[in-house]
Amino acid sequence: MSRSAAIWRILFGGLVFAVALWWPYAIGRAEPLAPTWRADISGKLAALSEPTWKNLEPFATPNLAPNCRYGAALLSAAQANWLAPLGAGWYEDFGAHTPFPVPDAEFAQMVRVRQLKNACTYLNGYEISPSLTDSGLGALVAAQPGALWIIGNEPDRGPNSENCLGPAQDDTYPEVYAQAYHDAYQFIKSRDASARVAIAGLVEATPGRLQYLERVWQTYQQRYGTRMPVDVWNMHLYILPEARPDGAPNGVANTALGTDPALAIRESDNKAGRCADPNVYCWAEHDDLSVFAQQVVAMRTWMKQHDEQNKPLILGEYSQLYPFTDYDDPINPTRCFLQDEFGKCFTQTRVTDFLNRSFTYLESATDPNLGYPLDGNRLVQQWLWFSISNPSGVGFVSDLVTRDLQSLSQPGVAYQSFVANRPTYVNLLPVQVWSSSNFAVTPTGTLTVTLSIKMVNNGNTSSAVPFTVTAYGDKALTQPIGSVIVTTTIGGCVQRTVQLSVKWSGLTIGTHFFWFKVDSTGVITESDESDNVILGQVTVYPIGLWLPLVWRS
Repeated sequence: MSRSAAIWRILFGGLVFAVALWWPYAIGRAEPLAPTWRADISGKLAALSEPTWKNLEPFATPNLAPNCRYGAALLSAAQANWLAPLGAGWYEDFGAHTPFPVPDAEFAQMVRVRQLKNACTYLNGYEISPSLTDSGLGALVAAQPGALWIIGNEPDRGPNSENCLGPAQDDTYPEVYAQAYHDAYQFIKSRDASARVAIAGLVEATPGRLQYLERVWQTYQQRYGTRMPVDVWNMHLYILPEARPDGAPNGVANTALGTDPALAIRESDNKAGRCADPNVYCWAEHDDLSVFAQQVVAMRTWMKQHDEQNKPLILGEYSQLYPFTDYDDPINPTRCFLQDEFGKCFTQTRVTDFLNRSFTYLESATDPNLGYPLDGNRLVQQWLWFSISNPSGVGFVSDLVTRDLQSLSQPGVAYQSFVANRPTYVNLLPVQVWSSSNFAVTPTGTLTVTLSIKMVNNGNTSSAVPFTVTAYGDKALTQPIGSVIVTTTIGGCVQRTVQLSVKWSGLTIGTHFFWFKVDSTGVITESDESDNVILGQVTVYPIGLWLPLVWRS
């Protein structure tokens, strides 16, 4: 078996099979998927059945304060027990359902999409799960106001050309994905205006994948006559070659559906000298942090080019996928399944080093020209490690927890340690103020206007303590106009905006300045107390009589 064929068997068959077999449990309260979503890997993988998680003893590992920057993927309900010990502030499990009872960890719902086919021929239509019905997705949206909904999972990744009916991810051409996204977005927003909708994460941010994204964007504009509405941008980041050295599909990442094959990143042909070629991804570059950073910047650059810089970007899935042990003998600790071009294996020690380096980069990566202004110009707002445990599938070298789900693995210890050493903090930030309109009164009259403010929390943890927001009529903040007490929890990582209003009475003709201060009574300890005030103004005009101008010849 060739190395690329072996990697195909690991990366593609394993992941899809694992997710497909677990999926019916995960979305048991939603619409089931069609049988064609399942896969058969000839008995090489055991079905992922529900483990005996209900009877597990409490963990000895202490819980950490949840940090919303850090997330983890789950492949069983039992794994949710490990979110708190890891300090993970969010999670996803590739489905949509009622969230697991994990305090202070946000569940990212995922709506799955797949293009219809007749045998190997793609049709102009799609199937979606949960279904866009009141009893399907509608019931979930109604029960989870303000949730994050990811529409699709790697739709760019079709099946290997050698087996066009074989397993894939969401396997949808960009033009059809644009339609599915539109329909799901409109369905969700019509039922919950506070919902946040995210685009699917593509396998990686290579030139070919960005062309896929561009075609989605352009198709949406052309078909619906408006910009594609995206609340949260999403990317996956796996440094995977997309084609063999001769350009043929390699079964690892594969050329993105509907894109120019010439853009596909090539394999190295196991030649270390080719690793410097920007059109090649060596096996050794799977954990190359410079390439990792290039993909993040490429995604943020695309966003800025499309006037989407002022939106959050999440890294919805990443880790190391290349195995150390043989896939058919995963418990053999001495057998190196894959060596890179320099003869090095993908051990847990190597994965742990990558985890630490990538976390360090994501925590510090900022750019005023590309980053999200409301989040201190960070390039990425949140990131999610794959996975807590996937012992029967792809990426098990990156597992955070041992197979019996009783203790942390080496990467898991590193994850927990890194999060534990990042103090959690809240930072409330006012981002916008406005008045209801410009007004006109008689020369001796007065009026009352509505002043509004929008704020976020760009700290790394939620703020649940009630606090006061006050509007003032002077810069010294000594003349209060009105106050509102905020009692709702405000998630960190700029997850949500909070909007509130006060009335200002007795305004006369002229321009009136006002100042809003969040946490005006100082009950919240924030990382930056100097950014809590924002300035606005109201202009009141005199009522005038306008007469037409008549010319006489």
